[in-house]
Amino acid sequence: MKFIKNLLGLESQSPYIHDFLEESNAKACAIVSVAIIILETWAVISLAVSNILGTHVRTFQWNFCHFISYAVLTITAFFMFFSSLKFLRGKIIQAHYWRACKYLFILACISFGIYISYLDYMNGEQLFTFISMEIFVMCILVLRPIVCAAVLTVSFLLFYFLCVTRLSSSYATKINLILVYVSILLANVNLYRQRMQSAKKAEALEEMGDRLAYQAITDEVTGVSNMANFRDCAKKLLANENVDLQSVRFLFLDIENFKNYNEKNGFEAGNLFLKKTAQIVEKEFSRSLTARFSDDHFVVLTREDNIIEKLDIIRNEIKKLDNGIHMGLKVGSYTPDSRDCPPSVACDRARYACREIRKRFGEDYREYSRQMDEVFRKKQYIINSIDKAISDKFIKVFYQPVVWAKDGTLCGVEALARWIDPVHGFLSPEDFVSVLEEYRLVHKLDVCVLETVCQDLQEWQMNGEKTVPVSVNFSRIDFEAVDIVSKVQFMCEKYKISKSWLHIEITESALTEDDGLLQTAMDSFRNAGYALWLDDFGSGYSGLNVLKDYEFDMMKIDMKFLKNFGANEKTRPILKSIVSLAKQIGMQTLTEGVETVEMSDFLRTIGCERLQGYLFGKPMPKEELLELVHSGKLKIR
Repeated sequence: MKFIKNLLGLESQSPYIHDFLEESNAKACAIVSVAIIILETWAVISLAVSNILGTHVRTFQWNFCHFISYAVLTITAFFMFFSSLKFLRGKIIQAHYWRACKYLFILACISFGIYISYLDYMNGEQLFTFISMEIFVMCILVLRPIVCAAVLTVSFLLFYFLCVTRLSSSYATKINLILVYVSILLANVNLYRQRMQSAKKAEALEEMGDRLAYQAITDEVTGVSNMANFRDCAKKLLANENVDLQSVRFLFLDIENFKNYNEKNGFEAGNLFLKKTAQIVEKEFSRSLTARFSDDHFVVLTREDNIIEKLDIIRNEIKKLDNGIHMGLKVGSYTPDSRDCPPSVACDRARYACREIRKRFGEDYREYSRQMDEVFRKKQYIINSIDKAISDKFIKVFYQPVVWAKDGTLCGVEALARWIDPVHGFLSPEDFVSVLEEYRLVHKLDVCVLETVCQDLQEWQMNGEKTVPVSVNFSRIDFEAVDIVSKVQFMCEKYKISKSWLHIEITESALTEDDGLLQTAMDSFRNAGYALWLDDFGSGYSGLNVLKDYEFDMMKIDMKFLKNFGANEKTRPILKSIVSLAKQIGMQTLTEGVETVEMSDFLRTIGCERLQGYLFGKPMPKEELLELVHSGKLKIR
């Protein structure tokens, strides 16, 4: 049944396919009408010339009937041509008007063909006009096969009965008419199926294009705008001279505790929560632009009033979705000071304002301030300049001495990064390390320090200097961003450095997430022969678990334990217990932050093997370190 419906053209047509076929018919009508205008104009001229020259004189009645027929068809063709052009240009929008024009044209063509060929048949001539008009209409225009069959049947039967009432037809004429009828019908069916296939392919491509266009501007999870579209729209709004910049607000929305919600309820529930949240935000800021920034973060570009009230409504609606997890909403705001402000920078500034209150209870909204701007610009400078700082050697490696507690002789140094910048001058690690970690760029710095240390060790060896091991710090991000084990091995091979000259320091905080990544890397380091040091022990909350789960050669006790050394009576027994515990599990100890002889003497008496701090030397350039060694102020066993 479906095959028969498709064969007859009775299948339903989508609006796109219907419009596609109508457009195809409009183009066909325009072409056919032009062809008919040319043919009929030629026929009229030929008729006139033959009568004037007397080469083929016809009766007045014959000339009059043919001339009127040619004129009527030509006028109809002109009308059809201009109607088709208007339709194609979108100036004719009424569907019934267009269909009426089309069927009137079809009727005129077929009537012309029947009438002229009927006259020719009476004179014993051929039926070419009738057949030509049938071909024009049925084989060029796209008509449903059932419509084509109906029109063909009626027109052929009408023409046949008109002819045989005046003059009997031969058997050959009947057979020829049947063959022409079948040929035109089959041609129409074939044309219709081809155009239908083309229409369906075009529709599929159109739908795919629409989907791709939608996906290009829409966030897949929430259905709101994505950041690419947000930036484009925001840029246009800021460039509009009629928009008062003081009325524009970039809002950065951060949902608190979403990670816990995801862990409790699962990934799908988390996505549904984000989608509902996006709908809530869009509803409240209905006249604004909303986008998903990333994860559980949204941005809004608004010129609406009552922002605080709207955010309170959003916050309350989010709490209704919490499903047992306390959910909150922190918001940062930024008002651009220039039309040239990139939307990405505006969003980052709103985000920065939001981050400033992330752990502040009771404060849910903060606007970006001038003070924040100074810090933010410095952060942006660091992020944008780290590659140049490395390539232009603005990053320097300073070395801080590590001494034996027993006799104060030099047993090693720690490599520490310093940034000597042409714009900001001297930048300490507090200025840039945390920023690079936040933006996951710290591996660039640490690899640079590693290579510089290897170069210095090679230089000292080639110059015959006494060499002590250098400890190099690595963060968790180093292990996630690059294959740090391979990097260390490559540098040692490149600069011909003994593995015993490098100590691998890993901070305690890097080990808080037990996903196997660092354990695998540490096993690789240990199997390759490198010493592993646990840095900043006691600075976090998982110290004992770290000692239980990981193997280290050295424990570096955080300098915070020596704070208020003389005043806090708990300091000494705690340090004594830590050193004792380290010995029991086979680890040596090194205490950081030693600034007084009293601290040094106490640590030596409780069995701490190595000391580091300002008492023995601040971080210094390699030239200064070598000078202290050469002068005997720092002795090497």
